[in-house]
Amino acid sequence: MNLYEEIEKHLQSHSTVNIVIAGITCSGKTTLANAIRKYFSGKYVVAIVSQDDYFKNLPDIPRAREGYLTDSIDAFHTTEFKHDVQQLLQNGVVTMPRYDVATNTRICKNKIVRVGKINVFEGLHTIHLLKELDDCINVFIDTEIETCLERRIARDTSKFGVPEARIRQYWDDCIKPMCERFIFPQKIHADIIISSKGGDGNGS
Repeated sequence: MNLYEEIEKHLQSHSTVNIVIAGITCSGKTTLANAIRKYFSGKYVVAIVSQDDYFKNLPDIPRAREGYLTDSIDAFHTTEFKHDVQQLLQNGVVTMPRYDVATNTRICKNKIVRVGKINVFEGLHTIHLLKELDDCINVFIDTEIETCLERRIARDTSKFGVPEARIRQYWDDCIKPMCERFIFPQKIHADIIISSKGGDGNGS
């Protein structure tokens, strides 16, 4: 099933379409969101909202003995995220937060987002969080877990200077258990599953 064709088909009978993209870390969610914007550039206004902007500050994120559980649904301001999405769709504009991943801190809440003809909501848990959304196409990016790990290593070593051994340990101890508990179960609710065995994408 071609996602772009499904978007066009949906817009033949609806004024807008909401694309909800979920998947594990580094599966390519942000890459797909930007690809949708690029594909429809010049034809439709595309708004993109990232769940990552709703991360809690580091001290407020749940923690296990092995480390912070950043892939847990409880690592996010979920009520605020859902409220802001509804405000965007109802009022046409909303102010959303800006989050600094490097310091795990919310910087401010002054990012103005305007509703589009196509609205893309991407994040770890978006299919679950936005399950009551209307005019929606749910997409799960099913990238092989080893590919996601290699992308995470490439990103965190180069961008944040985290040693590879530490990334691999954190992945096994904290990320994989949260994926199995919170993220993979969303797959059964997806309208479209995009399978990937690799590639150049290293989006979130």
